[in-house]
Amino acid sequence: MKRVEGLLYVGAMALLFGVLFVEGRRSTSLDAREELTPKALYAVLSNPQVKVQLVDLRPYDDDHYLDVHVPGAVPWPECDPAKAPEAARERVYPYVTTVLITEDGKSPALEKCRETFRHARVLAGGMTAWSDALLPEDTGDYAPPKNAAGGGCL
Repeated sequence: MKRVEGLLYVGAMALLFGVLFVEGRRSTSLDAREELTPKALYAVLSNPQVKVQLVDLRPYDDDHYLDVHVPGAVPWPECDPAKAPEAARERVYPYVTTVLITEDGKSPALEKCRETFRHARVLAGGMTAWSDALLPEDTGDYAPPKNAAGGGCL
């Protein structure tokens, strides 16, 4: 009798684990399809407990990234490492929660990047919406963050 109870318990636990696993994957998939508004991204970046990398898919030229970008964004034009500045090539990690930035929230490179990054979301409205929301901006060449107490940031 105790053996049957033990098997039932193990079976019930396995079933619950399976349901939780499937639901977690479904939830993650739905979250990835939901865009992140500029103000919501700013709130995320303001929380030092949350680690997220910003990947800017716009061209690395004077009309796009060099002209204006979200502070801390790593240039990764068209999701192609060959088009990124050398200093940025070692700064993009596919396993880190990532926010993809385009000019207007749309780009053919988004689908390629969604396959590259396990946890990627898109900045709704792109850099245009970020600028329109009057949030902090940076200009000029990409410079990797300096390591500081705590190991620096992404």
